[in-house]
Amino acid sequence: MISIKGTTLANESAADRPKTDFYPTPENVTLALLDFLNLPEDTVIWEPACGEGHMVKALRSCGYTVFPTDLHDYGFGVPHTDYLEASIPRCDWIITNPPFNLFEEFVRRSIVHGKPFALLAKSQCWHAECRGAKLFWEFPPMAVLPLTWRPDFHFGTKGGRPTMECIWTVWGTEPAKQTIYLPLLKPKKRSEQNA
Repeated sequence: MISIKGTTLANESAADRPKTDFYPTPENVTLALLDFLNLPEDTVIWEPACGEGHMVKALRSCGYTVFPTDLHDYGFGVPHTDYLEASIPRCDWIITNPPFNLFEEFVRRSIVHGKPFALLAKSQCWHAECRGAKLFWEFPPMAVLPLTWRPDFHFGTKGGRPTMECIWTVWGTEPAKQTIYLPLLKPKKRSEQNA
């Protein structure tokens, strides 16, 4: 998957895909990662592909300080900020759902920033021998965390059942000596957890 220009999500034609490759992240996708990471409450997170703020709201609901930016103006965060060129703000972590067609570029830029980071991707991202495997071995991640459910990036508006499988990949500030592989269970919504 690493660079998927010209390809489409399952059951979508290229004409149906948003030009910006924008797919809002459901809350449970973010919460599953946070349950795994168990970050300290004072953690500051940069979300550089914030879109309309879905992931940011989930991060903030857990008490984290979040600095949201995006290349495009979706009416949320700081627009016109190109992650692939921007200077890093003060933060402890970078967590985002990047455009899938720029996954490799986001990984490489995140490595340059020197902060731990987690990126969401299609689960096939590590299956591409020409780019995925090479990237994996160049800077091994500390964790590969497949979701045990298929996220609904359309929030039920398109009908049918979600068909795309996704995976979180987490890197530290140095290449990992060993990578954890752990399937993540679907968490309850934050409002259900507090009930």
